Amino acid sequence: MAMKTIRIPLFCLVLIRLSHATDESHESTTTTITTKIIPMSDFQHSCFDWSSAPEAAGGNCSKLTRNGTLKCFGGMNNLAALNHSGKLSRAQPALEMLLCGWPKDGFNHMKDLQKLPRLRSLTIEYSGFTEFKFDFPEMSELQTINISWTNLSYISSRTFKRVHPLKVLDLRWNQLIQLDGPLLLPRNFEQLYLAGNPWNCTRNFKWMLLQPEKGRLVVDRDELICTDRKYKERQMLLVMHYKLELKKQCQSHEDLRNCTCLMHHILPRTHIPLYTVNCSHMQFHRLPAFLPDNTTTLVINDNMISDINPLRDNPHYRHVVDMQLENNQVSNVDNLEDTYWLQNFRLLNLRGNNLRKLHVYALDNALDDNENANLLLLSRNPWHCTCKFGSRLRELLTKYKDIVRDAWNVTCTYMQEDEQRLAKVLSLSRQEMCNASLDSGPQIHPIDWLNGVLASLILLILGKLAYDYYYYKYYGRVPWIVMKMP
Repeated sequence: MAMKTIRIPLFCLVLIRLSHATDESHESTTTTITTKIIPMSDFQHSCFDWSSAPEAAGGNCSKLTRNGTLKCFGGMNNLAALNHSGKLSRAQPALEMLLCGWPKDGFNHMKDLQKLPRLRSLTIEYSGFTEFKFDFPEMSELQTINISWTNLSYISSRTFKRVHPLKVLDLRWNQLIQLDGPLLLPRNFEQLYLAGNPWNCTRNFKWMLLQPEKGRLVVDRDELICTDRKYKERQMLLVMHYKLELKKQCQSHEDLRNCTCLMHHILPRTHIPLYTVNCSHMQFHRLPAFLPDNTTTLVINDNMISDINPLRDNPHYRHVVDMQLENNQVSNVDNLEDTYWLQNFRLLNLRGNNLRKLHVYALDNALDDNENANLLLLSRNPWHCTCKFGSRLRELLTKYKDIVRDAWNVTCTYMQEDEQRLAKVLSLSRQEMCNASLDSGPQIHPIDWLNGVLASLILLILGKLAYDYYYYKYYGRVPWIVMKMP
């Protein structure tokens, strides 16, 4: 069948390609339209409109072109026939192969490639396979491999190991999420292209991007963009740089060597990283003296910490807005009164500590002024609800129940002689707390003694004044002290 001649402008051809990128949650699929300019000289190396080729219906390869390019559309069922006819064996040394629209889920015809010993360039485009079933075989002259615009999502580190002449590997615009390890490439390898893939930067990339010698092989390293939810639209190189710096900082300080340091966010405009340090279950007796720069979250649950003064005076804690101190031995938080930290914190978890009382008015003022406060947890503490403190604590929990989300689980001892008698603070009335204090025995404060003495003196003076007035009125006798006055 004669091939129809299509006239194409000499300057360029505009090719619109569609690629589907699925985000990390797999809940929605977005279609990205990318416009690519293909020069006239490169059109023959593209799979543009491959399905309209006559060979596409049978999954066959077209005859070898003058410049040594073999095109296969939807398969290469007639490759053996072409090879048997001797046309491939008489090909030039610079044989190039272009596979368009490979229909299979896995590319497993590597043995067929060995029938092309003079193959120097292999291009695979618009194919549905997700992985290579076998590694590439030994090819004596294959220098360039281009696999683009496919559903390829997994590559083994050994896939290209046996292609010893390989110099250029182009893996752009596929569905690669990560590389499990460094690709094993030949010693004389020169260029690797990886842009356009939906990289998941939440996972750790333990390979060559940040290594000075091997990193230069990734020609488009500055164009690799993250697509996962945490680091969406951030440069992969920047994310990996921040992760590496965080690891160095945590390992350089003795307090944090056994802790877990993670980067949980990068601010969109300023690209400042935000870190989380987790030191739970480490038998800490004090808060770490050092935290990496831009640490915003410290998780240090299930330890033996009683002193939280670093929140007040340690500059490393200035940016910490989330403090997880659950199941420690904190018994006093009053030293945080009027501090920058208390007026700017976002989350404070104090569940399961030894808190009995606190300055309610100070916490009330801090929560009233703090626009960032989102969560405060106070349950599972041995609160001691006297008449005065219990009433104020109840008012605080009622006022800020949207922030103190475990308010209904905050219990207290309201009978002084019965430490086991617990009740939910919000279920106790002021009368119950105050009556319980009276029933437990007389509680006379020293100021009450002073008030009694002053009252007695006032009564004595009034009685003496009445006595002197009576004797002066009826007997004309003035008090003795008046007669002594000059």
